[in-house]
Amino acid sequence: MLANNNLKVCWTLAKRDFRFHRAKNCILALAVALVTGLYAFMFLLGGAVEDAYLLNYQYTYGSTSHILYTGLTEHQAALLSQHPNVKSAVRLSTVGTLSDPMLGQRSVKLAVTDRDYAQTVLSIPTTGRLPEQPGEIALDEFTMGSLGVLQEIGAPVTLEWTDAAGNTHTDAFTLCGWWASPTNFTEACAWITADTAASLMPDYDSENATNLTLGVTLHQPRGLEEQAAEMLSDQGLPEVPFTTNLAYNDARMETAGQQARPYYAPAILVLVCGFFMIYAIVQVTAEQDRAYFAGLKALGLSPRQLRRYLLEKALAVAALGLIPGFLIGFGLNFAVTPRVVVGMEQNPALYFLSWQPFAVAAVCSFLTVLLAYLLPSWRLSRMTPAQTLRVNAPRSSRRGGTRTGMVTLPRMALRTFGRARGRTILSLVTMLAAVLLLTDIRMQYVSLREDLYLSAMSPWDYSITDASAATPYQQYNERNRGVTEEMVKELRTRPEVDSVSALKSREVPLTASSELRERVVDYYNQPYDETMTLRESQVAFPNWMAGIDRFTETGEYTAIVVGLDGAYLDYVLEYCPFTSGGFDQAAFESGDYVIAGGAYHEGVSCLAAGETLELEGRTFTVLGSLMHDNAYLEGTNSPESSFTFYYLVPLTVFDELFPGQSYRQLAVDIDHGQQASFEEYLAGYEQGLNRGISITLRSDYQENFESARLNMVLVLGLVAAVLLGIAVLNFVNLLVVKTVSRRREFAVYQSLGMTVSQLRRLVLLEGGFYALLMAAVLLPATLAFALWFMPGVIADLSWVAVYTFDVTPLWIILPVIAALALLTPLLCLYWITRGTIQERLGVVE
Repeated sequence: MLANNNLKVCWTLAKRDFRFHRAKNCILALAVALVTGLYAFMFLLGGAVEDAYLLNYQYTYGSTSHILYTGLTEHQAALLSQHPNVKSAVRLSTVGTLSDPMLGQRSVKLAVTDRDYAQTVLSIPTTGRLPEQPGEIALDEFTMGSLGVLQEIGAPVTLEWTDAAGNTHTDAFTLCGWWASPTNFTEACAWITADTAASLMPDYDSENATNLTLGVTLHQPRGLEEQAAEMLSDQGLPEVPFTTNLAYNDARMETAGQQARPYYAPAILVLVCGFFMIYAIVQVTAEQDRAYFAGLKALGLSPRQLRRYLLEKALAVAALGLIPGFLIGFGLNFAVTPRVVVGMEQNPALYFLSWQPFAVAAVCSFLTVLLAYLLPSWRLSRMTPAQTLRVNAPRSSRRGGTRTGMVTLPRMALRTFGRARGRTILSLVTMLAAVLLLTDIRMQYVSLREDLYLSAMSPWDYSITDASAATPYQQYNERNRGVTEEMVKELRTRPEVDSVSALKSREVPLTASSELRERVVDYYNQPYDETMTLRESQVAFPNWMAGIDRFTETGEYTAIVVGLDGAYLDYVLEYCPFTSGGFDQAAFESGDYVIAGGAYHEGVSCLAAGETLELEGRTFTVLGSLMHDNAYLEGTNSPESSFTFYYLVPLTVFDELFPGQSYRQLAVDIDHGQQASFEEYLAGYEQGLNRGISITLRSDYQENFESARLNMVLVLGLVAAVLLGIAVLNFVNLLVVKTVSRRREFAVYQSLGMTVSQLRRLVLLEGGFYALLMAAVLLPATLAFALWFMPGVIADLSWVAVYTFDVTPLWIILPVIAALALLTPLLCLYWITRGTIQERLGVVE
């Protein structure tokens, strides 16, 4: 029995197909490139989002090392560094810790310069350099802002610090560099030279000194807690304190993967859409291919050889599209990822770039192309040559002409609907899915309101704050002079500015009357719920508990006097309900009254309306008491004022009480039409200062909103655009196949007397009917979807979403469909009517 096992001929046939069908294969390669690009983009974007979450955890941890061991001797650090699990290690030698109370909750170590360690904690100076000479010091910008250090190379720096024994020292240094780092919100290092450290603490580097911190990077960063303990045990070391990087915690890694999952999920849609796109292109010449395969089968082509031929052809097409696809994916990633992953100085598209997403994209593209080629081959491989040709034979129609025996052009055009109904339905379904998806995305996008977001994020357009109050971790330094009177005057003269509101604050030690003490103690002893009192609900805040204990025993407390005007006063009046008295503008501005602020809880927890208060030798009457919400205050106050009362006075009265006190913060509202010029002015102004200030821009909020809004629709929007492209391609393919496959039919019509003009009218009518069919399905379905389904989607979308009817995609797509329906058949007709009627009636491969 003869067996046909020649598989080499399959590659020969595949090369022949590429030579004789160059146009179709080029289009296929472009389609594969698009699919590969989308796969690569999805995986690159998802990987960047996942890595960005892990990097944020590293920033929170404060180091890129996997494990940090603290309190080590030189011998212990050397032993741990030699462990086989350790890939690399860096060391930090600490002299002491800065203890200035203005640093607030932040911990700043006075440490010997080590560039390798500084790189792991992202603490390399961006202005100036690391210390090289005795007496030099490099600081982070948050520390400089809290201490009021001038941002000038060579500026004097006086630091209060505490050594390991608890002794406090005050020493002077010279600033040689500074930096801003996302890892330094809560912890940082102040770098000095080894000579400086030796002069401050002569025995800091002694053999028995336990002041070393060792940052360890492992070969396999899994189970860090277990590995850290095992390494100590393996090296015979006692238990020493250590922490592990949050980025490599299993729960954090799982959370990062969950956050990135929505960006990976559309790859399934890319698979479906890519399959249909490639399948549609392959099916353009389906009838010719079936006739070709029938001839090969008659010559002895086996089902195995057919599948091998299609497999090699699919792999060749996929290989042609890989490199262009990788470039498309990288380009999309480069353009889009910086809008999704924000808050980095580096471009996240480059920072998180790796080869794995490209490899996965290549595999997925191969699978998609194989599906598009091989799925139709299963049925074809089981058919005989005669059965294969019979599929191409036109089906007879039982419908006749008119009663007069005449067949009109409209009737002939309508008869084409009976042909290839499957393709017609596929084209309708994909187009409807694309239009509905784009309408969904468009309505979500336009329904997210920027004005609602901006009003909720900040009651004013711009906030200018003293550098010591730039973050919630910093304690406001009343001695700072970052925001000056000159700055306020200059801002008020700017043509873009509508208003400038100012705020100053001062902590003042006071003693309460026995009546106030009794009232406050009773207030906090009232039930909070069934299980605890108001006082007990604050047990997690030791500074607050210490403050109320002191108040209960002695009546002493640290009050916060706030001078404010404009938008700040409006904020207090709107968001802080009065518990006694009320607001009187004239009385408040007279300078004889204050507003007292207590706990944000119902009831009077401070001085009540009508009572008196003495500040700096002046007696004031309480205009009213209110539930004080201090969210409008930037930074934090001192630990001593954790339990406090707020006394609000007009800014002019504050200046009389505390002359020379600088501003804590400003609120600026502008004409939004001049935003660009105002922010350009602010950027130049900030660069010209030698003191730190913190500016929150309106454009920052706008960029955050736009990034968030874009993130909600971006990935799905790209998939919808691909789906629309596939739907349009299917529609064009439907028109092309219906026209091109009737080459001989049109030649017969012409031989019977039909003119070229009548053929043009016929194909125009056919295209018009298909356009009308599309409109008849898309128009009511999309309007019903937008009017009845989308309101519920928008209601659950976001707190800044307001239902907005918008079917712009439909109005754009319908004219495109009409144009394609009329132009595509005409172009195909021009191509197939070339040559004589006899030539077109002949059998052409």
